[in-house]
Amino acid sequence: MAAQILHGGPLAERVRAEAIQEVEDLRRGGRSPRVAAIHNDLDPAVRVYMKRQRSACEQAGVAYEVHPISRKSPGEVADLVATLAADPSVTGMTIHQPMPAGFEEGRFLAGVPAAKDVEATHPESLGRLSLGLEGPRPVAAAAALELLRSVREDARGLDAVVVGRSAMVGLPAALMLLGWGRRAPTVTICHSGTRDLAVHTRRADIVIVAAGRPGIVRGDMVRPGAIVIDIGINKLDDGRLVGDAAFDEVKEVAGAVTPVPGGVGPVAVALFLRNVVACARRQGSH
Repeated sequence: MAAQILHGGPLAERVRAEAIQEVEDLRRGGRSPRVAAIHNDLDPAVRVYMKRQRSACEQAGVAYEVHPISRKSPGEVADLVATLAADPSVTGMTIHQPMPAGFEEGRFLAGVPAAKDVEATHPESLGRLSLGLEGPRPVAAAAALELLRSVREDARGLDAVVVGRSAMVGLPAALMLLGWGRRAPTVTICHSGTRDLAVHTRRADIVIVAAGRPGIVRGDMVRPGAIVIDIGINKLDDGRLVGDAAFDEVKEVAGAVTPVPGGVGPVAVALFLRNVVACARRQGSH
């Protein structure tokens, strides 16, 4: 039996509508959200992500300014981050990853004030997540978990494998799974150093793929009936967008799977708007 396809559109539309209303409420209160994006314009997948963010913000009436960095030195980018961080009119900041080669991502992420961190990747944001405290959540990981909840709210006794350990996606996804408390599965994180990825994915009831490598999870690596949530987005040489899972193969084995595009992506963009609102409110309270 073919898998249930977990389209993100309906959930994204509901979250987006709520966020747009909250933007209107902010504007009526005299606050106008403004987001500054530090953008790696050399990466095709990052360009796709930026365009989706910008479109969502424009539809919501949120100012979204893009700062390309491909021709800047790390020092110049550090200065730019510091300038935007100190600008009271900027209510939210995002640093698109991966950054160009030679850029130490952690250094720049730490330069974004936690109160302006719309991607929730600041050390303070991740610390709050690890402790189960309130605060914005990394949007791609949060979107993946929202789609997982749509088919499985209780994962007690199940095995979950997260493929990828980045601070922006893989690690937060694992922490958020553990944050389900008594309903949490047993979580394993796999990465580039994992000896035999298929050994882990074949035993998993839930597979969350966030490795940034197209087709890293094939159909024969998935347990029949498993739920596969694909966070990856990769642009091929022929212009096609694909995920990290081989969708046509996986859908013949899995119980449920997210498509790329159209799965996690729309939900992540909608949740980005929710984080934009939360950061604008925090700026107002300061």
